[in-house]
Amino acid sequence: MKSERAAKGAMLDSGQAAVMKSGDMRPEIVLELLSKLKEKNLAALGLIVLEGRIVIEKALEAGVVPRLLVCTEAEEEYWQEKSRNRTVVQGSSALQTGASSFPVRVMNHEALCALVDFKFHRGVIAIAEMPRIRRFEAAQNELSASQASMLSMARLPRPDDSVARTIYERSREAFLCLWDITDPSNLGALIRTAAGLGASGILLGPGCANPYYRKTIRASMGNVFSVPLWSADLALLDTLRLGGAEIVGATLSEQAVSIDVWAAQQGGFLILILGNEGYGLPQEVLSRCTSEVSIPMARGVDSLNVAVAGGILMYELFGSASNLVPELK
Repeated sequence: MKSERAAKGAMLDSGQAAVMKSGDMRPEIVLELLSKLKEKNLAALGLIVLEGRIVIEKALEAGVVPRLLVCTEAEEEYWQEKSRNRTVVQGSSALQTGASSFPVRVMNHEALCALVDFKFHRGVIAIAEMPRIRRFEAAQNELSASQASMLSMARLPRPDDSVARTIYERSREAFLCLWDITDPSNLGALIRTAAGLGASGILLGPGCANPYYRKTIRASMGNVFSVPLWSADLALLDTLRLGGAEIVGATLSEQAVSIDVWAAQQGGFLILILGNEGYGLPQEVLSRCTSEVSIPMARGVDSLNVAVAGGILMYELFGSASNLVPELK
């Protein structure tokens, strides 16, 4: 049972919440939100916490603008320069902003640790507004003519420049679909792996943790901002299957084919679905899969952590796609 201190800390005090709901995002108000950070649920206010240089840079590249960035003295010059020369990506164009694109507050390491109330070694932390997660179909109207033509045969949308800077032109589109992945750390690890192994996007089904929770962002190393994220449901799976997608469910059932002998069709669209680590994919999802796969294991081990299993499956399945082309700028 949560302690009284933790329970109180999980929510902001009523005065602070009222100020935030009114839209007051003054730097001094935002700075107070970082106080005793572990005890607060900033996601309830539509805010995200960005920790460390790599994560913040990925967020900036995706067009996420910090409401406030706090850094140590050693990091000051770097982030002041970033603030002065921030580039905002809008579609295919890049616009240079003026000075002080986002507020930068500087304090020594001890003061920063005292503020957040834990030993903070990353040197920089920021608060920003939480990006909106759209339905998968929403990107379809923003496709370029060539991309739309490529997808018309299977009626599938693909990521657009405003959602993700990285676009893969490949003979196979490989998507990761997650269903009821409730643990933020597992979700973040899966997003990081999917980004690294060339997933065209990630579909988040019902029951998944918020991809913009602090834990998820950290576990993903900021890749929640570098790979497109969409919401999904059963109706979308029906649409994808009717459009010709190969929907592959990861299961331990007798119908599952061992991943080392599973033969993927060349070309087309592949969607790998992973379910909850405890009870797997529900029957209503399995009934929409075109095939099921499993990972062969030894010594009587019956399962793996979902993030580990997902990494193995993505490596095997997504590797059947053609090689990635260089990132488009």
